[in-house]
Amino acid sequence: MKLPFQDVDPAHRDFQYLEDLATAYWYSEVLFAALELHLFEFLEQGCSNLNTLARAASCHEDELHRLLKVLERLELVHQAEGSWFNSQAARIYLVSTSQSYMGDFFLYRRYMQPRWKELVQRVSLEKREMGLSVSQDDDYAVRTFHYVRAMDELAQQKAEEIASLLALESWEPPILDVGGGAGTLSRALIRTKEYGYTTLFELPEVIRAAKSLYPDKEAWERFHTLKGDFRTYEFEAESRFGLIVLSNFLHAYGGEEARELLHKALDLLKPEGLLLIHDYFPDRLGRSPQKGPLYDLNMMLNTFDGACHQGSQVMGWLRDAGMGRVQIRDLDTDSSIILASVEKANCEDKTDLEEWVYVARDVGFCRAVLLPAEKIITAPWVRMKCRFGCAIYGKNLQCPPHGMESHATKEMLESYTWTLLLEGMPPGRDFHKKLLQLEKMAFLAGFHKAFVLGAGHCPVCTKCPEDGNCHHPDQARPSMEGSGIDVYGTVRSAGISLKPVTGKDQYVKYIGLLLLE
Repeated sequence: MKLPFQDVDPAHRDFQYLEDLATAYWYSEVLFAALELHLFEFLEQGCSNLNTLARAASCHEDELHRLLKVLERLELVHQAEGSWFNSQAARIYLVSTSQSYMGDFFLYRRYMQPRWKELVQRVSLEKREMGLSVSQDDDYAVRTFHYVRAMDELAQQKAEEIASLLALESWEPPILDVGGGAGTLSRALIRTKEYGYTTLFELPEVIRAAKSLYPDKEAWERFHTLKGDFRTYEFEAESRFGLIVLSNFLHAYGGEEARELLHKALDLLKPEGLLLIHDYFPDRLGRSPQKGPLYDLNMMLNTFDGACHQGSQVMGWLRDAGMGRVQIRDLDTDSSIILASVEKANCEDKTDLEEWVYVARDVGFCRAVLLPAEKIITAPWVRMKCRFGCAIYGKNLQCPPHGMESHATKEMLESYTWTLLLEGMPPGRDFHKKLLQLEKMAFLAGFHKAFVLGAGHCPVCTKCPEDGNCHHPDQARPSMEGSGIDVYGTVRSAGISLKPVTGKDQYVKYIGLLLLE
């Protein structure tokens, strides 16, 4: 697994690479905290459920769970059926009883950390203040201005992409921008319409900072401002809006309060209106898979009761509130948007291809990668490896010499545009059942060509019938390698690490494939 700032194209760097660098210390602080709390030790001792682990480590359960979700996304711990356990790397290097333990070394890195804050002074010929000289001791107005300016710079980078996505939607002004800072996002959105206006609703001190940031009158054309606290503000009875924007707003509040505020916003939406939520959702992957749960920890540390809510949870709130069409999209950066309207979803609409990554994870796969069918590598030598390397060659009806030759598989793949590469773990029969479950879900969702290929020999029966006729063709599926697919080459092109197992203590990975059309 590469961290976001490790996986970058030097020819196409953008702000997200730099933003990931700026928050790189979040990753190391999570590791240091887990070591200081001895979490890896307690997990290895069998404290596998949250309650037991919290008692052993003397932690608050809710806060510990939020930390564990980050450790899981960093692949230092895993979770299965409510139980937590160490990853292979954690067991080798982060448990003190291991011969390769390095926990003290990593914590020594933290001991060295304060000196790095002196880097500017060491390099510079002059004494300098920190680049952003803001502290808790500064005047509240000064701190508010710096906050609004910082958030405005970020919003400028995301506004264009969000506006392009909304260009595909049907909506009309006026806009209500709740907690929109300087109004950068709603500015970009109202510019796409020849008429109408935006109402920017913010705290009085934020609006003052925004006016200082944008002092020209032209910046506030087609803009109204409303000052107040959205939690207590009473809108006029006739106030209704065609588009309501909640950008980085819900994560400032705990679950119950966030849901109440969401309902309040929906009450202000016109019957044909559209709701836009832009936020960090811990259950989304996107370009920076770790950012959602990390940002949740950031809210835990820097707000009274803030939390990044699961995207699936927010979508559930919207559906419960009567929204007939609710969709979620990951941006090209590290956040996501949710779009909701009363309008009923078209029963013929298919689930977006990107969402099948999340469907697969819900089914139970460790990882899923959407991959163009042309990236699936086939070669004649693969089935020869089965013939001269597998002990059950010729004994399974879904494996060589039965099944498709590589040229036939390649021809079949040419009739598909997209595939979903799936990573799982033993037992093999459970992995196979998940493949069949996902194939059925895709078929019922409108992908009538959905078809899966498994990992290794077909596990449906303990032994194939001697008459050569499969008794369960509804459940049997060919394997990727048995169909001439170069699994190692294919997974490398998808960014998945796969190496031969050379020791008993190493994890086994199963790789399957869903043809999705």
